Amino acid sequence: MSPNSFTALRMIAAVAVLVRHSLIILDDDISPFGPVTTDDLPALGLWVFFVLSGFLLPAAWERRPNLIRFVSVRALRIFPGLIVSLLVTVLIIGLVASDLGPRTYLLHPQTVQHLASNLVLNPDYLLPGVFAENSYADAVNGALWSLGPLFAMYLLVPVVGWIRWRHVRAVVWTALLVWCVVAPLVDAVDTDGVVWGNYLHDILRVAAFFCAGAALREWRIPLRLGSALIAGSVLAIVMVLAPELTWVVAHLAVPYVLVTIGSQPIPVLRSAGRFGDPSFGMFLIGFPVQQLLIQLNPELDWIPSILCTLAISVAYGYALWWFVDQPIARLRVRPGRPSTSRLAARRPAAVPVP
Repeated sequence: MSPNSFTALRMIAAVAVLVRHSLIILDDDISPFGPVTTDDLPALGLWVFFVLSGFLLPAAWERRPNLIRFVSVRALRIFPGLIVSLLVTVLIIGLVASDLGPRTYLLHPQTVQHLASNLVLNPDYLLPGVFAENSYADAVNGALWSLGPLFAMYLLVPVVGWIRWRHVRAVVWTALLVWCVVAPLVDAVDTDGVVWGNYLHDILRVAAFFCAGAALREWRIPLRLGSALIAGSVLAIVMVLAPELTWVVAHLAVPYVLVTIGSQPIPVLRSAGRFGDPSFGMFLIGFPVQQLLIQLNPELDWIPSILCTLAISVAYGYALWWFVDQPIARLRVRPGRPSTSRLAARRPAAVPVP
């Protein structure tokens, strides 16, 4: 069993992302909440991924501050699973769902663009003739957008990590957190601007939670369940009495609560990863699977629709972990090195929403 509960939190986060996506893309007549947009439901699952990544990665850099190795490990945590998931989406789901013939679909420029753009983490959501009649026809896989911001934050870790003094690093992460939160509020940046395929306001939102997790790590703030309960209670009170402050308070309360829970060896949660961590695979495949189910049976009620999506995504997530992640994790960074140079890679701790 794991000495902490971080794997369990990632799995819960993956379920939260899947449910949120499903409620957004389900037909308005099927969804119990009617029309739902990305602004109606907070991206709680995505916040978890970014907070945990921000908290854990500075420690990984501190243990072994080697840029080539650090970037290699991060890339091996994201790209093999991404490549497999793109191929499954294009060659299986897309072929089944497209209203074009197989040859026309496979040779279509949009198919090539979808693969090429997403392989460099520049999100492209369309495949020719795929899900064109669904109520949410704008995206084959809206979960891909946050991989670019996530990898950018990965690369920021060694930049800040090269600062020798821990308290200075803590100040830098805190300053970045404050800037990510405050800049959109005071119109210091054009939040509707697009950076590598994403709106700047979306990038700042997830980057803020990454920075919050990193700041928690570098400040060495004591993690106590009682304090986490107080933080959660304060956030709940603010949401009721001063909702305009919710977004600001959430960046302090949510990361502390998540990291505190994740750091504890909670009996049930600590054993969640005994068979592996399916969270990244669930995250990558849940959106297109739900879209496919909607196309195949548009009258299917929302509960069985989400449950079927969840079952398929969990099975896919474990298959990706066992047959892709773990073999990749056993590769050496440099052939011929001793076994201590093996990549002790875990499942990528992060990734996104439509």
